[in-house]
Amino acid sequence: MEKVRIAIAHWGAGIAPVFAGVEGGYFRAEGLDAELVPILGHPSAMRALIAGEVEFTNSVGPELILANRRHGGDGVVIASAIGRSAQQVSARPGLRTRDDLRGRRWGVVARNDADEGSIVMAFERWGWDPAKDAEIVVVGTDGPRLDRLLDAARVDVAIMHAPEPFQAAKRGWQVVEDLGRLDVAFQNSCAATTRRVAAARPETVQRYVRAYARAVYRFRTDAEFGIATLAKYTGEPDRGVLADTWVLFARLMGGMMFPSLEGMRNASHVLHRLGAIPEPVAPESVVDLGPVAALERDGFFATFMGKPA
Repeated sequence: MEKVRIAIAHWGAGIAPVFAGVEGGYFRAEGLDAELVPILGHPSAMRALIAGEVEFTNSVGPELILANRRHGGDGVVIASAIGRSAQQVSARPGLRTRDDLRGRRWGVVARNDADEGSIVMAFERWGWDPAKDAEIVVVGTDGPRLDRLLDAARVDVAIMHAPEPFQAAKRGWQVVEDLGRLDVAFQNSCAATTRRVAAARPETVQRYVRAYARAVYRFRTDAEFGIATLAKYTGEPDRGVLADTWVLFARLMGGMMFPSLEGMRNASHVLHRLGAIPEPVAPESVVDLGPVAALERDGFFATFMGKPA
C-alpha cells in the first residue's frame, strides 16, 4: 500500500468525496493508504498542499487560485465533484424574499473567500451592486462557524453550505435563495494536488482520481451509503438534516468528474472583481484535465456508471 496524505479543511459535506472514498474502500482498492490530516480551513489546507506537507486535498476553485498566488504555488484541480454554484442564502427571521435581502448585512468568515465570491457572482446575475446593495460583515473564526453566521445582532444574511441551511432552519433562519438553481459554472468541491506531485508520481495521481470518481458516483447514487457517510464525518445527529443534505449534494454532483474550466474562469473573475488578485488567471493554468481524460479513454466510466457501485 502506498501512503498518501489528504488535508481535511473541515468536516462538512463538501469533503464528502474523500470521506466516501475511505468508507467505500475505493482508495484502498487502488493501493492507497489514505491518511486524513485535519488542517482546518481551506487556506491552511491549501498552504499545506503547496508546502508538500500533504499530497492531496479537497478544495474549491477560488481558494486554490488564492493559495497559488499567496504561496507561489502550483496547485491544480484534477477532478471535480461539483462544478457549479452550490451555496444557499439563508436569512434571519422576517426576511423572506430576495428584495428583503437588498442592503442587508451579509456575513462571511473572511474577506475575498469563496463565500464572498459567491455573493459577487449572484449579485451580477441579479443586477445588484455589491458595493451598494450589501454590507459585508466579517464574522471571523473565533467560535463555531454556524453560531457566528447566525448572530442576528451582526448578520442578516449568510452564505450557507449544507448541512448548514438545514441546521439554520431549526433556529428560525430560512433559505431565501438557492444559488445552485442559477446553474452557473463555478468550481466547488474538487480534488486538488500540485503539478510537482503529478510530475513525480503520475500513477499515484491517476489511482487517486480513479478512487475519487468511484466515491463521487457511489455517494450520489446510494442514498443510505451517502447519508451514513455524512452522519459519521459531520457528526450531525438529525436524520432529516442528513437526508436533505444528501439530496442537495446528489443533485449538484454529476458528469464525468472533469474539472470545470469555465468554473475556474468564473472563480478567477469574481476574485478579480473583489480585488483579491490583480488580474484573472487562465483557467488552464490551474486545471489538469489529463487524469480524468485518461480514465475516459480507457473506458473506466463505462465499467461502473449505470451499474451497482
